[in-house]
Amino acid sequence: MSKLKTVIQKVSMIQIPENAILDRIIRELDGREAFSDADSDLNEKIYYGSVFETILGEFGELEETPMYPQKKVMKQLEELAELSDCEYIQIIKH
Repeated sequence: MSKLKTVIQKVSMIQIPENAILDRIIRELDGREAFSDADSDLNEKIYYGSVFETILGEFGELEETPMYPQKKVMKQLEELAELSDCEYIQIIKH
C-alpha cells in the first residue's frame, strides 16, 4: 500500500440552495464560514456541519427575550441541524 493512500481522507458535504433557507438564518451564517469560494462572483460558502446546531444553541440562550427568533426560524433550524449529518455544508446560489 502506498504511503499516500494511508493519509488521504474523504470528507462528506451537503449542498443547500441559499433560496431554500430563511433570510434570518442566512444572516446568522454570516461570518461563520469555514471556507469561502475562491470565485468571488459565485460567493458560495462552506460551513462546518455543526453550524446549525451551534446557532440553535445560541438561540436557546435567548429564549424568553425579544431577540428569540420566530417559530418558523427555529423549526427550519431544527430541520437543518437534523439533516446536516456531514462534515461540511455548502450554501449555493441559484
